[in-house]
Amino acid sequence: MVPNCDFNFPKSLYNVYDCIYAVIGSRKNAIVLDYFAGSGTTGHAVLQLNSEDGGNRQFILCTNNENKIAEQITYPRIRSAINGYKIENEELIKGLGSNLKYYKTDFVGSEPTHRNKKLLTDKSIEMLCIKENTFDEVMNKKDIFIFKNKEKFTAILFDEMKMEEFKNEVKKLKMPVSVYVFSLEGDDFKEEFENLKNDITLCSIPEAILKVYRRIYGAGQMKLKNKK
Repeated sequence: MVPNCDFNFPKSLYNVYDCIYAVIGSRKNAIVLDYFAGSGTTGHAVLQLNSEDGGNRQFILCTNNENKIAEQITYPRIRSAINGYKIENEELIKGLGSNLKYYKTDFVGSEPTHRNKKLLTDKSIEMLCIKENTFDEVMNKKDIFIFKNKEKFTAILFDEMKMEEFKNEVKKLKMPVSVYVFSLEGDDFKEEFENLKNDITLCSIPEAILKVYRRIYGAGQMKLKNKK
């Protein structure tokens, strides 16, 4: 499947296709997770199924990149399946279409350093964009971030002191908006957005992200208070 790359005994594309179809064949917006991805057969099978019935299924492939399998096998294979490819002395295989993004995971330390704050910001934005399926960047200001897809926006605020500026940006958005506001106190900010006429959904930040946020920013504030 991957041009110029030998890979012994990959899973059968159509065997995996049959398994996926048997479980979610009629669910055209399903999300398929393969937590032990190897050559990318699961992703390829989902693409194949979508191309046949016009589905909008998504797949998430996870791997530890042992022996660089993600870089040299999984990603190139899915990219080739999407764009099309040609095996030597054979005709061009038409691409199945779709799009592809990859992310590298990392640990965020608990010390309130500038590096850890930046890492937390970057990783949190990526995770929230994945959660909302909004990847097109609209705004990237300090502490204010907005992304979109064809149907909605995701707006993220990291500094409560910039709430008015943030609300002014949200007001301009013409599609439904999922709003995330980071707060050490856990406020829901419902009153802040009551008078906006937009179609706004205030979303809870996943607790796993909040725990790191509170460790990094909360520890920093505690130290400042102690100095006073």
